[in-house]
Amino acid sequence: MRLIGTAPDKASVMSFVLKGYTTEVVGKALNEEGIAVRTGHHCAQPILRRMGVETTVRPSLAFYNTFEEFDLLVAVVRRLSSARPH
Repeated sequence: MRLIGTAPDKASVMSFVLKGYTTEVVGKALNEEGIAVRTGHHCAQPILRRMGVETTVRPSLAFYNTFEEFDLLVAVVRRLSSARPH
């Protein structure tokens, strides 16, 4: 997993990519577990290209999210990472 962006104190919005997967595949896997994220360029193509990517996965966390939801997001990303296609 590679976090995109250089802000030292990231808060509730983070963008990432997962090596070996398109952002659409990661988003679909999360969606299948009930975790809603946005995928795509988020109207930020110039800065994404500067970061070396075209699209990202972007979960937006807020006060209404539970620890269980966050843990599930992490579990899905870990599962995908460990089964990374070659």
